Amino acid sequence: MAAVVAEQLAAHREAVRGVLLRLVGDEALAEDLVQEALLRASRAATGMRGEAAPATWLTAIALNCARDHFRAAKRRPATTTLDEADAVPAADEPEFEVMQAEMSGCILGHLARLPERQREAVLMHHFAGLSHREMAAPLGISEGNARVILHRGLAALRASLAAECKLDFGDRIPCERR
Repeated sequence: MAAVVAEQLAAHREAVRGVLLRLVGDEALAEDLVQEALLRASRAATGMRGEAAPATWLTAIALNCARDHFRAAKRRPATTTLDEADAVPAADEPEFEVMQAEMSGCILGHLARLPERQREAVLMHHFAGLSHREMAAPLGISEGNARVILHRGLAALRASLAAECKLDFGDRIPCERR
């Protein structure tokens, strides 16, 4: 039974990893959190009531892992980190790659400014592909409320981007700082 549940949960690993990666912004940390979520889920598999889809249940556990990580990080003394900028990847158009990476970082920065519930709703819906019903369970809210929180989060993200960026989605690089 536990092996079957572990297999079912592992099938949703990449979707959950995508949500966590966008939430924490660090591949190694996202991978660690996915591992922790899978471990917690496999331990709690016997208590799974079947009210939520396995992907929804695992996403809720993963979000709790991320919350636990950030709570623990707040308690630790501040440390100075090195600049996390990696070497520019070799490409035919390195300037384009750098601009894309900068734009992604900018958008993720705006996303990080959203209130926690709105940020989680946007990540779950647009990056993990969860439906409103699937989002509601890990957030502990109704489906209708999930729709409202997602709508407000997207509106706030659009407003934040519009205030600081010149957006043109017909352009190859659709965002420029004002």
